Amino acid sequence: MSTNPNIVHVSVDDFQAEVVEKSKQVPVLLEFYADDAAPSKELTPVLMRLAESFQGKFILARVNVAENQPLVQQLGVRTLPTLKLIVNGQVSRELEGPQEEAKLRELLAQVTRSPVERIQEQIKLLVSEGNREQAITLLQQVITEEPHNYGLHTELCDLLIMVGRMDEARQILEALPEDADGIGKPTYRLEFLELAADLDSMEVLSEKVTTEPRNIKTRFDLAILQIADDAIEAALENLLTILQQDRHFGDDIARLTMIKVFELLGKGDPLATQYRRKMFNFMH
Repeated sequence: MSTNPNIVHVSVDDFQAEVVEKSKQVPVLLEFYADDAAPSKELTPVLMRLAESFQGKFILARVNVAENQPLVQQLGVRTLPTLKLIVNGQVSRELEGPQEEAKLRELLAQVTRSPVERIQEQIKLLVSEGNREQAITLLQQVITEEPHNYGLHTELCDLLIMVGRMDEARQILEALPEDADGIGKPTYRLEFLELAADLDSMEVLSEKVTTEPRNIKTRFDLAILQIADDAIEAALENLLTILQQDRHFGDDIARLTMIKVFELLGKGDPLATQYRRKMFNFMH
């Protein structure tokens, strides 16, 4: 018997309360199973993991078919396992037979995302398509609904910096708590842009690095300029080269700068993961 409060066993007697009514608050995934059915034995552990992973964003309601034939007949269950996704008291999706965990995870992610999370996905898509101003407008609308969600404010700051609206970004940053979620991203982006403003052009620095490959200061300046210009991978390569040439240059500034770049890229970014591993391998 599971101790997870988001996994319940239901019957005809409590179906209305445990499934229909609760589905008006969070989605309910109905699992029709039999203890002696091999397909059920394979799927149940997957569902248990998902219920644990989503931490209350949905309820797994289990129906033992041997003990609940009237419910089985009423809901037209024909095969095992059968899953029925209940949202707002209505069957939203029905799945029969074995299911892949990835498919179920994506389905549940779609129905458990909050309105704000859905809008954040729209914002991410707009940014990826280059529509930053439109993303800013949408993000400002979301902030009016969740004014105390500091993660949204730091994301707005970062976008404002990207489109050159520095003063607006600084004003917002100054009003945020120092430990606001994601505050490192706009702070570091602003820092890199300010540093780059006092440097030679990309062409000049690139030529200097080519003719003087051991000139660490010039290579570092080029890396800063590349970060500001969003040529992130080239910048990380130069910073890694500096680490290899002189581990202690500038009080370990190459490593510290790489860490700031990883913050810029965000959690889970494949480029950040790749270069974090390279940096770790070199350090150890």
